[in-house]
Amino acid sequence: MKTLICLAIGIYLAGAVQAALACTTIIVGKQASVDGSLIIARNEDTDNAVDPQLLMRHPPRAEAYRFRSNSFGNPANNRFTWKMPADTLGYVAFPEWESVRADTPSFEEVGFNDQGVALSATETIFNSAAVLTVDPYRVKTGIGEDGITSVVLPQAQSARAGVRQLGRIIERAGAGEGFGVAFTDAHEAWYLETVSGHHWVAQRIPDDAYFVSANQGRFQRIDLDDRLNVMASPGLAAFLTEQGLYDPTQGPLDLFACCIENGTHDHTYNSPRVERLLNLYSGLNETRDDGHFTLFPTPTRKLSVWDVARGLRDHYQGSAHDPYTHQNPKEPWRPISVLRASLSHITQTRPHLPADIGRVNYIALGMTALSAYVPFYWGLSELPADYRQASDQADDESFFWRYRKLQTLVFQDYPHLAPRVQQAIAAFEQDNARRQARMEQGYLATYEQDPAAAKALIQNFTDEMLARQRRMLERLTGTLAKQLDMEDLTNADYTRMIQEIETAYHFHGA
Repeated sequence: MKTLICLAIGIYLAGAVQAALACTTIIVGKQASVDGSLIIARNEDTDNAVDPQLLMRHPPRAEAYRFRSNSFGNPANNRFTWKMPADTLGYVAFPEWESVRADTPSFEEVGFNDQGVALSATETIFNSAAVLTVDPYRVKTGIGEDGITSVVLPQAQSARAGVRQLGRIIERAGAGEGFGVAFTDAHEAWYLETVSGHHWVAQRIPDDAYFVSANQGRFQRIDLDDRLNVMASPGLAAFLTEQGLYDPTQGPLDLFACCIENGTHDHTYNSPRVERLLNLYSGLNETRDDGHFTLFPTPTRKLSVWDVARGLRDHYQGSAHDPYTHQNPKEPWRPISVLRASLSHITQTRPHLPADIGRVNYIALGMTALSAYVPFYWGLSELPADYRQASDQADDESFFWRYRKLQTLVFQDYPHLAPRVQQAIAAFEQDNARRQARMEQGYLATYEQDPAAAKALIQNFTDEMLARQRRMLERLTGTLAKQLDMEDLTNADYTRMIQEIETAYHFHGA
């Protein structure tokens, strides 16, 4: 994905330009959450409003195979390949719709595997021109968002092992772009950032803290000797020293200072999002241009899934920088919630519960400020067809396009229509949470004696939830279309209109 907005960030050896878009990532340690959960969450912001992600289950594979990056017929795109071993793990993920029709589904964005490892890929970041001059990205053949989930999740036995596996691929094949990747398992959460074309660093998120990122590398002072909490590519400090990017006599390695791009665009596109989340969760008021925000803050109160959702839905509401309420597509501050999001996930691991209900992906489709987060449990037997089909043309079946149509109508008069839709979505989520709690209680009372009956509770809950979601969307869309005198809109009309609205509210530049 990340293929439309290209930003030249300095000197690339072959004149290469990094193609990238924008996301926002939130990670919550288990002691910083209300119930001991580990959470990784991210808005997947694509290059347009018509690029859906689909839900897919991959069974374990006994035979070795080769992953191939999808160029979608464009030979200029990345052609990364990787040999996969025999006996890989099964996993559930959300691939890009067009890749599902190719030989190898890719751009899978987020998923869980059979070992309970969760991965979210990627947060686009930009390494500095200085470090890329001496070790550029392998734009044509290195690993990037296209392949990370598809290559790492089938092999990762733990979050820490997944970090090492991705790191080894970066060392061998190179990184095709700058990125950050989040990992969790039942014990810990990690975040990996690229340093250059072949170097990387990962840090363990402290259990009592959270971490946020918005299209800029966040790592600052790194203790490479802290093997429990830090992993990195071999020889990283020596490499940076040899290239004149780090002087060990001046103190600890400051990764941000030597290896992260920090230009004027960061001060409006990226920094305000970090500032906003730090204020929301910790009451911090950090306004700075040097990028050295608090890295692992503790929240003022422990965070829930819905606190994370609140952050991912933020668009500076209540301030002069809210582009939607003020109907100002030229607003310089890029909000967290943008129309071009294909999906948002809040991936929750609850190690104290059985895997079937302890691993949950909360998914919102399209713009987070106008979409409900609905839970998909690991123990779900049949994946819903409404989430397994969609394309770049509006349809009448997929939930992606049901939400896109509603969002199209809201943008005809956002200040007046959005509150009504958001109120209905909030009521749906609150009702759903109560039903979830009852289902989980029933599961826990049943699963040891009758596992099949317990699994049936998950399936029944999901089927009923999606039926209620469908009715909610039909009611809201019908009411708004009638109010706006747009009841005769065709699918072609909706496709064209959402593209036009997103173009106006695109917020260029990562």
